[in-house]
Amino acid sequence: MIRPRSPWRLVSPAFAFLAVLLLSGCSSHLKQAKFHYSEGQLRVRAYETAQAAASYKRALLEAEKAVRSNPSAQAFTLKGLAEAGLEKWPDAEKSFLQAFALGFAEGEEWARDVSLLGLGSSLDELGLKDAALRSLADLVERAKFKPVRTEAARRYVDLSLAAASGLDEKERTRALAAVAKTLEKLIDGDFACGFYHYLLSQTESHREDYRKSFEEAAIARELGLPSEKVLRDNDLQIVFIHRKMKERLSPDDGKAFDELYARWTRKWGWKDPLTPNWKKE
Repeated sequence: MIRPRSPWRLVSPAFAFLAVLLLSGCSSHLKQAKFHYSEGQLRVRAYETAQAAASYKRALLEAEKAVRSNPSAQAFTLKGLAEAGLEKWPDAEKSFLQAFALGFAEGEEWARDVSLLGLGSSLDELGLKDAALRSLADLVERAKFKPVRTEAARRYVDLSLAAASGLDEKERTRALAAVAKTLEKLIDGDFACGFYHYLLSQTESHREDYRKSFEEAAIARELGLPSEKVLRDNDLQIVFIHRKMKERLSPDDGKAFDELYARWTRKWGWKDPLTPNWKKE
């Protein structure tokens, strides 16, 4: 199942790419802030938490200098990212809002998308779940910068599934159908994105449509997923689906599904139908 997790503790392509973009045409303080922020993300990727926090602190100091000397949407965006990296959510929210107040120049649509994603994440961490969902839904529909759109989709699905779990059956069914429709629209626009299929597989599992969940998980694996962690989560989802299908299908239908399932797991090189090739004995 999808488990809520903060995108700031993991390295998102949106934010990794952001720092590179910020290098062009910015002040020396902003360049230094960019450098330290990039270093912090590398430390996060290596699970070096203390070193990452130190890099984010240096990035924040340089971003604050940039804001004082030449306040701009980009400077406040990077300041907000550094604050988010340090989990200073109220400060991050103010920085992202200030970035929007200053406005982004033509050609900076990517920075606007990143700032809106940062704002949505800040609102979520501050407990404004509905507002966070609205901002993320806007990004899922409108963002031009693909790394932001995929990260927004992940956050949107995480929050939506968590919210749906507290609803009565009728409202839950309606809410999950809306999430599935949003993901299907994303897939229609970019069928080759395996991550969208992964998210839809998770959603269909929550809807208890396990056949479709299996199909989407298989497509996700075939198209490729953005990290080993996501690949393994997708494989565990496939194993979970196998168990649920066996509980629900008649003996004849169960046998047919077993044959289909075994055909795919052999193709993927699994040790056996329930043991992905990466799993230790």
